Amino acid sequence: MRYLGALFCAGIACALAAHGNALAGEPAADDPSSGRDLYLGHCAVCHGLDGTGQGPLAQAMKIVPADLTQISAKHAGDFPDAKVRDVIRNGGAVLGHGSTAMLPWGLYFSERRNPAVAKARIKALTEYIKSIQQGSAPGR
Repeated sequence: MRYLGALFCAGIACALAAHGNALAGEPAADDPSSGRDLYLGHCAVCHGLDGTGQGPLAQAMKIVPADLTQISAKHAGDFPDAKVRDVIRNGGAVLGHGSTAMLPWGLYFSERRNPAVAKARIKALTEYIKSIQQGSAPGR
């Protein structure tokens, strides 16, 4: 478990170094690049650069990370914005997400425990994940 934790920390450090610290300022919730930056800095290490669940840590994990490009397809073509925000905020412990393996990012995304900052970042990240959905989805 320590090995996985060390790999996770190393992966986050590499992603942040490669893409800059996305937490330097509050992203505009309607700016898709800010959601993309947050994704690359925090999610890609597990979910992969393309969102398909094939990040650098995926093979070392007991539970395969979700393919984020198929969320709409798994919900009859509708992207469940509120559910995705809840999973990002609270981690995998959200009912219906499956395992508790995903970390909760809500408090981490806040700046000095500022819920408004966390909310804006989670919204931007959710919008980015919505933008990478595969296939035609009526709810997009």
